[in-house]
Amino acid sequence: MNANPVKILIADDEVYMVRLLELTFKKGGYEVISCRDGQEALALAASALPQLIVLDVIMPGLDGLGALRQLKENPATKNIPVVVLSAKGHALTKVEAELAGAAVFLAKPFSPNQLLGEVRKILGQASA
Repeated sequence: MNANPVKILIADDEVYMVRLLELTFKKGGYEVISCRDGQEALALAASALPQLIVLDVIMPGLDGLGALRQLKENPATKNIPVVVLSAKGHALTKVEAELAGAAVFLAKPFSPNQLLGEVRKILGQASA
């Protein structure tokens, strides 16, 4: 295993989704930090400086798209790639996410293997 695993920040208000994402990423060899809303995601991203962030769109308080916009405005976090997940698979939400700077948009439900593949592509890693 890698001595310094890649750190991924997950922000989702649904406990089962956080568990699924944590298990998926840990199985892929990644270190995982998780939180439940956009405001907490901004604070953790600035302090932990993960290599990748996964944001749910619909969260209480600051939603994922709002958090994404703020992440991209902050010099410390603007270059961290962000994967946006949403139960709203609307084309408009996808376009909004991409315009705000998302690297990838995935509609829920998604395949954990597909997500891992996208993350590896973004991080420039070969499949394990």
